[in-house]
Parts: sequence; structure tokens; C-alpha cells
Amino acid sequence: MKKTSAESGMEKIQHLNAVLNAVRDINHLIVKEKNRKKLIQQICESLIKNRGYHNAWIILLDGNYNVIESAEAGLGGNLDPILERIEAGFFTHCCRNVLKNSDFLAIRNPTSGCRDCPVSHMHDGRGAMSARLEHESRVYGILTVSIPDVFSSDPQEHNLFRDVADDIAFALRTIDIEEERVRTEMALREARDKLELRVKERTEELEMLSSKLLSAQEEERKRIAGDLHDGIGQCLSAVKFMVETALDQLNQKVPESDLTSLKALVPLLQEASEEVRTIVMNLRPSILDDLGILATIGWFCRQFQAVYSYIRIEEEIQTAENQIPDSLKTIIFRILQEAMNNVAKHSRANRVYLLLRRRKQRIELVIRDNGRGFDSAGIMLLTASEKGFGITGMKERTELSGGEFAIESEINTGTTVRASWDYSSIRCI
Repeated sequence: MKKTSAESGMEKIQHLNAVLNAVRDINHLIVKEKNRKKLIQQICESLIKNRGYHNAWIILLDGNYNVIESAEAGLGGNLDPILERIEAGFFTHCCRNVLKNSDFLAIRNPTSGCRDCPVSHMHDGRGAMSARLEHESRVYGILTVSIPDVFSSDPQEHNLFRDVADDIAFALRTIDIEEERVRTEMALREARDKLELRVKERTEELEMLSSKLLSAQEEERKRIAGDLHDGIGQCLSAVKFMVETALDQLNQKVPESDLTSLKALVPLLQEASEEVRTIVMNLRPSILDDLGILATIGWFCRQFQAVYSYIRIEEEIQTAENQIPDSLKTIIFRILQEAMNNVAKHSRANRVYLLLRRRKQRIELVIRDNGRGFDSAGIMLLTASEKGFGITGMKERTELSGGEFAIESEINTGTTVRASWDYSSIRCI
């Protein structure tokens, strides 16, 4: 029985409403779903769920027209023959025309117009529409649906279908952008991790090299100090003894005036011997190896005050010798030596407070003067060459041995040098 115009109009309205419901559903999916495979599968299901279309399938292709993803609903799994043809390089009528010619194709009777299509028999009594999925000149694939024959030539239907295809293409482009962003972030993260690893490795290499250089420097100082003491020092002592012996022997036999030049040698030899002894002690005091760091600190402070009598030193030792690791003893002495040298040369101080203590699981060294001070924040921001080797050397020795180093100072408030080590982090250098 032929349908009345009212019935046909009602059918068209129902169909268009179903299509609009599908469009709304698809827009919701586009916003929510970010997985390409899941998105196209859910779109195909949505297109037939509301009875807008009888079946739907989507094929996504790369730039060489190789299939990368596919989805279908309503075909009962019969999309594989089409995929096999495409992979073999033979495109069906709808695929060929939509991909290479017009971006849209409507077929009134696929059973006669698409004889090369493996699923054309499923369109008996129905029409078909195909659209290219394209956004900003990037072709993503093809969308094809089966539709009641009466609507296959309806321009309004065509426009709605094109809108759906455009929305799908836009969603695929959005997924591409997001995936590219993720890939870029991963590449940047990987590059950053590699760089951080390389910096860490390089830092460790430099720290190891610095440790070896400091260790070699201490060994060389020790060797030179030993050579000076055993060589020149003993030679000067021997010469002084021989001169004094000769003076005793000649004292009653030679006039006093003839011994004046010889007697003048004795204080010179004594002074030279003392100078050698001072150099030896500055290079590497033997007391450090023989008696330890506490005795060395006491000796150093006495020597310092003998030279700089206007500077009073207040010592506070709150630890025992056996509580200080051997690997730190030379480090502590060198920091003390350099800090006190800075006090003498730069601070204009008249009092120094020296503290060495064990506090819980830490060894702390503090050297505080009441001198003119300086801008410590600015100094620490300078490069090593700009702030000199003294501060750099103290900081480097402390940190290479696993400790923490800090200088606190302000103009006219004095200076405090702090070095501390946690027992768990002490390293030998």
C-alpha cells in the first residue's frame, strides 16, 4: 500500500529526529572519548542505535592509504572482506570515489551500483552514503552508512551526514594533537632524564676527580714537608751545630774580632731552621698524623696567637678524638687553617670563637669572628674565580667529604664559617 504524504512526512521527521539524537550522542562521545579505536566503534553503534541508519562502518587510513583502524555496527562482522580488498590495493566504489574524488557520495541502490562491494547485498532496498573524514587537508578515512532508500537523496539528510563526518574528523584531529603532545612530553621527559643522568654522572666524575686531586695534594704536601724536614731542616741543624762547635773550639785560640762573622751565622741559621719548620707545619703538621686533630687545633691556635697576638682565640672542644672519623681530620684542619688565614688578612677582628663538637649524629665546626664582615649572600653567588680559592676550597672540601658548608656574614657584624657532617653521609677523599 502506498504511503500517504502525511505518513511519509511523519516517517521523515522521525528519521531526522533519530539522526539528530545520534549527532548529539556523537558530540558527547567526541568530548569524552580520547581513544581512537573506542571512539569510532562507539560512533558506529550510536549511528544505528537510534534507528537513524541500518548499519555503519568507519575505516581509518594513513597517508599511504593503509588501514590503521576500523569499526562497524550492524554488519555482523562482515567488514573484513572490504578491509582485505583495501589492503590488497583494491578500493570499493564508495571508498575510491570518496577518497580520491568528491568528499561525499550518495548511492540510491548499492546492490546494482556497487557490485564490487562485498557487503552490497546487505543494502537491498536501502540506499547508502559515504563521506570523507577530512580536517585541515588531512584525510583520516571514510564513513559509510546504510539508510532507507527514501532518504538517500534528501539534501537535508546529506547535510546532517556531512556534519557528522566533519565532527568525527575534528575529533580524530584532536586525538592526533593530544597524542603528539603526549609524545612530545615523553620525548622531552626522556631527554631531560638523560640530561639529568649525564649531569649526575659528570658531577660524580668531577667530584671523584676533585677528591683525587685533593688527596694527591695532601700526599704531595706530606712528601714535601717530609723532604724539607729530613733534608734542608736537618742540614741546617747540622750546620748550626758544627758552627757552634767550631766557635767553642776556637774561642780561646782566636781573637774575638776574628770570630764576629762566624758568630753572625748562628742566628741566621737558627732563623732559617725556624722558617723551614714553619713551612713544614703549614704544609702538613706532623702532629696531625701523630697526635690527632684535637692536639693539632691546640697547637695551631698557639702558633696563630704567637704571630697575631692582638687576636684572642676562644676554643670550645665538645668531642673526643675517637669520635671524629680519620677521613675528616685533615678536612677540619684545612678549613680551620683557611678560615683563620682569612681572619688575619681581611677581618680586622680581635676575637675568634672556635667550636668543634659532636651533636647527636653530626660533627660541627664553627669559626666566628667579630670583624668587619662582608656581603656573604653576594659572595656565594660569585664564580669560584671571583670569590677566590679560599672560600671555594673550604666549600669544596666540605661537600666532597659529604658535609654542608655555609658562611654567614653582614657588614660590621662579623663572619661565621660553618661546616658540618652527618655520620651517615661522610665520604673519604
